[in-house]
Amino acid sequence: MDLTHVRRLIDLVAHAPVTELEVEEGGCRIRITRGGGTQPVVPPASGAPAVNPVSAPVVAASEPPPVMEAVITAPSYGVFHLSPSPGAAPYVTAGQAVTVGQEVGLVEAMKVFNAVRATQAGTIAAVLVEDGTEVEAGTPLFRLA
Repeated sequence: MDLTHVRRLIDLVAHAPVTELEVEEGGCRIRITRGGGTQPVVPPASGAPAVNPVSAPVVAASEPPPVMEAVITAPSYGVFHLSPSPGAAPYVTAGQAVTVGQEVGLVEAMKVFNAVRATQAGTIAAVLVEDGTEVEAGTPLFRLA
């Protein structure tokens, strides 16, 4: 697992409505938790050296923790669409300003299209999901600056 992939996972946990994520890939396992503290190290009674019970490797961040930015999330499960129809221009692109209630995408489930609307005003800093990707309710779709 490379550092870029780990940073993406940390960013996902920071912006998703989850408190813990565990991923195993290629024999490497990483567990990311949010909101909790570190586990206390309890010294054993036998005088043997203390061992931290955490089994996953700890990744030390060389930069400060990310500032919580606003995100626009999927309203429901379905396939995310950036544009109203194939070949049409996307509703929004990175760098574009949006207002509260502005339609920024669609989620399609069983041939029913649900509008994805901006929950607050801001500028689209990043599109987090590719067009045509299957998403769950609450999946971060856009990051606002």
